[in-house]
Order: sequence, then C-alpha cells, then structure tokens
Amino acid sequence: MPHAIAVLLFLIGPPGEEGVGTGPAPSLRPIAWELEFKFLDPRRITVQVPGQEQPEVYWYMVYTVSNPDRRSVRFFPTFQLVTEDVRVVDTDVGVSKLVFDTIKERYRQTHKYLTHPTEALGELLTGDDNARESVAIWRDVDLSGNRFSVYVAGLSGETQFVRNPAYDPNQPDTAEPGPDGKPRGQNPKYFALRKTLQIRYNLPGSAAARAVAEPERSEVRWIMR
Repeated sequence: MPHAIAVLLFLIGPPGEEGVGTGPAPSLRPIAWELEFKFLDPRRITVQVPGQEQPEVYWYMVYTVSNPDRRSVRFFPTFQLVTEDVRVVDTDVGVSKLVFDTIKERYRQTHKYLTHPTEALGELLTGDDNARESVAIWRDVDLSGNRFSVYVAGLSGETQFVRNPAYDPNQPDTAEPGPDGKPRGQNPKYFALRKTLQIRYNLPGSAAARAVAEPERSEVRWIMR
C-alpha cells in the first residue's frame, strides 16, 4: 500500500513554476484559511463498466482533508493532471459508480469512510473528527512521457490578482474581476491566481514500460496558479 503524505500549513515549497522565471509566489506564512491535505500517490485501476466492450483504465488519488481553522470552510476542490506535453486532464465526477465502488473496496481496510467525490463537497467543519476521505478520478489519461504533475486547488483561501500583459484597453469587456474573482469577457485586465498544491511525479522506464510503471513522487510544493 502506498504511503500517505500530509501537507501541513508550514510546508511552503519553492516559489513559481519551473522554467518560467520569477512569478507570483505564495506568502511564506498562511494569510488565509488553509486545509490540511493528506494523499496517496496516483494509481491505475482497470474496471469493466457495463455497456463498454473493453475494460477501461482510470487513474485515481485517494485523499483525506481536514479543517484546522476555527471556522467552517466551503470545500470545492479541483484536481488537474497535467502531462509532460502540457495536456490538462480534469477529474471526471460522472464516471460509473462501479469505478468508485471498486476503488472503495480496494481501500476498505485503510479508508473505511471513503466518500464519493460529489459527496465530499460542501461545508467542511473544523477538527479532525470532521475530516473527509474521498478520491479524485481521471479517465482517458495518456501518460506517454516520463513526468506529470497533479494540481489541487481549493485548499487555501489565498489569492493574488496580476495584470494581463495582453490587456487591450481599446477592446470591449475590460471590466474588473467579478465578485467570484474570475475575469469577465475575453479581454480581462487582471487574472486571479489561487494558492495551489503542485505534486510532481516521474514515470520511470521506456515508453512501453510506462504503461505499467508506478509513479515516483519527486516534489510537493505550493504555487500560485
């Protein structure tokens, strides 16, 4: 069974993204609410879904989240798997329930309270007694390269607004960010960045071997994304 890793409040990794120079970085100390996040490294699972001719391969990440803050927090995370060639794969909450049930059975000894991804969302009360166990599930992932990253947003309330270098004041839809922090229109003046957890992995071996290789975790850090 893979080991879990806990992301504690004071673990802040190197700022910025590799290869993009110096950019916005998270504060060295938390300046907003922040959740404690424990996870197991991504694994594959093959499930024969009713109606499909062939078994399908899914990637998943089992996690536990808790709220150490004094106030409850709305927990609505996003999990993205980004390949070496910068293809972004979002989790699929619409996968067959059989996929989740198969994962749950695999972890029934270690995560007996594992909850379906849609049921893990919502208000997260304070304290370890209210921690939630759930899983992020990806479908149609082509990991042909040697590296990939998982990005988890929604674990911190820290945000930063940065100017859009391509902003054109002569074009329409140049309003300030809306109440939700998202830019309006196709020509935003600012972009909203959120404190996001980045987990980097290596897939060892040749292209043929990577089809069965287990990911090796190389780095865990906070970034603004």
